[in-house]
Amino acid sequence: MSGVKIEGDWSKFEQHLNKMINLNFTSIHEEIGEALVSSTQKRFEDEKSPDGKSWEKSIRAKEESGQTLTDSSRLKTSITYKAKPEGVAVGTNVKYASVHQDGMTIKAKGKFLKFAVGKGFAQVKQVKIPARPFIGISSDDQTEIKAIVTQHIKEALK
Repeated sequence: MSGVKIEGDWSKFEQHLNKMINLNFTSIHEEIGEALVSSTQKRFEDEKSPDGKSWEKSIRAKEESGQTLTDSSRLKTSITYKAKPEGVAVGTNVKYASVHQDGMTIKAKGKFLKFAVGKGFAQVKQVKIPARPFIGISSDDQTEIKAIVTQHIKEALK
């Protein structure tokens, strides 16, 4: 028979493995969730998607010299996370969030959509709401997640 035989004192290695098995993954995921909520909320201030692209300015923001998606801050402040041993989810329960995340075209059911614009009214057959992604993982988020996981592993192996 041909092969390789490895012998030695594996006790230190086994100790490290046991420490890794006993890592508190919920705690790690909570810390990641907090970091992702923070970076997601910062995107509303920066008006940028996770990939760094600027959002298209909304009509309201242009008219009022304000910020896009921050009129009431409801969407921004609704961002939460849920951590479990298996992972973490970051999101919102605001019903209109997906419209802004993914974009949408609203078509008139009758002849026209009618809505106030400035001091007048507009009538159009459809309105396109552009995607303004706010949920996602940026390259900075990836770096932060790696740092969090690395720190927890280092602490566990002390």
